[in-house]
Amino acid sequence: MEDGLEGLLTLFVAMTAVAIVVQAGVLVGIYIMSKRLAEQVERFMKETRELMVPVRSIAENLRAASANLVEIGLSARDQFRRVEAMVTSTGEALNVQLARFDRVSQNVIDRINETAEVVQDSVVRPAREVAAVAKGLSRGFGAFLFRKTRSTVDQARQDEELFI
Repeated sequence: MEDGLEGLLTLFVAMTAVAIVVQAGVLVGIYIMSKRLAEQVERFMKETRELMVPVRSIAENLRAASANLVEIGLSARDQFRRVEAMVTSTGEALNVQLARFDRVSQNVIDRINETAEVVQDSVVRPAREVAAVAKGLSRGFGAFLFRKTRSTVDQARQDEELFI
């Protein structure tokens, strides 16, 4: 039985040796794969660092542009508010001036009408009255001196003309 046991022990030792050799081979394979992977990761990290420089520059430029846009927006809003206030005040002043012009023009029209009435009362009416008196005197003297008899139709027309 010793022979059987010794053979079995040799078999187990041989299997253990083979397992250790296989294990060592797997470990060497893992090491080689790890080394390749580490090289690839190092290359990737180097490329990433190289790309980060322009990305940082772009980010800083975008940050500055964003700040400028905010400042421009605020300035534009302030300018718009100033223009709006100016337009509003100009509109109000224009409305006041238009109302004042309307009042002044209405006063001028009223004064022109009053002046026309005064002229008519003081100049035209007395002139008509003087003309009527002169016409009456002329007719009276004509009738008295010449004693013509006129037809009543002619007298009516002449009276109408005096009336107008």
